[in-house]
Amino acid sequence: MQVVAFHGYPLDRRIWEPLAGRAQAGTLGPITAVFAPDFRGRGTSLRPAAPVHGMSLLADDMADEISRAVPPGETFLLAGLSMGGYVAFEFVKRHAARFRGRLLGLALFDTKASSDDDAGRAGRKAAIEAIRKDGIEAALSAMLPKLLARRSKGGPVEEIARAMILATPPRTAMADLAGLALRDEGFEVLSGWERPLLVIVGDEDAIAPPSDAEAMTAVAGRASWVSLVTVPRAGHLVPLEQPDETAAGLVSLAEAALRP
Repeated sequence: MQVVAFHGYPLDRRIWEPLAGRAQAGTLGPITAVFAPDFRGRGTSLRPAAPVHGMSLLADDMADEISRAVPPGETFLLAGLSMGGYVAFEFVKRHAARFRGRLLGLALFDTKASSDDDAGRAGRKAAIEAIRKDGIEAALSAMLPKLLARRSKGGPVEEIARAMILATPPRTAMADLAGLALRDEGFEVLSGWERPLLVIVGDEDAIAPPSDAEAMTAVAGRASWVSLVTVPRAGHLVPLEQPDETAAGLVSLAEAALRP
């Protein structure tokens, strides 16, 4: 079994490296590998940035990536962090039937099922204009202070987060923001989800706080197994800030997914 993991904004696949390392070391129980593709317009992706990165566009990209990289017939868990969670909702809506029998569980990290309200969309527009004017440094100054728990600031986790943001091309970041402003809610997906569900949130997450995580699990009444994990001393980047808790949660999800 693999984990297919989607990263957030304005980040890249490196958010999942601690988990991938544990899979390679054989410490994730039934999970043998982590496949963490970059979304278009950054990192290792061969797809160019589009004018708007709608969540449906990114979900379609990821379906093609999974078909290419995950061997036919191999089962997987789907994990998404922040924007990656929104892409995961669209993936389930658009492609769950295509991967029926292979997609065995869903893990949501530091994300929410609600869409942007008017104030949120106005904030996205302002962030786009700031990047257009000042480059990706505008995203760095706006996002970095909100991403991390207090204990993570000034250390190696902050440096990794800084590097991911600065490596994101401005055009890509603006397209992400435009897509985020237009995204649909994910509550309908969650209310219909029947497989195991894991929701993990940092107790200091200022972007998608624990109340958003609780709202997601509250509607997942049809899921065969639900676990809500609030991680102490973590902000919006739980897989980097607290990788052991991330690993433990995903092992539990995998075990639940494999039960008869």
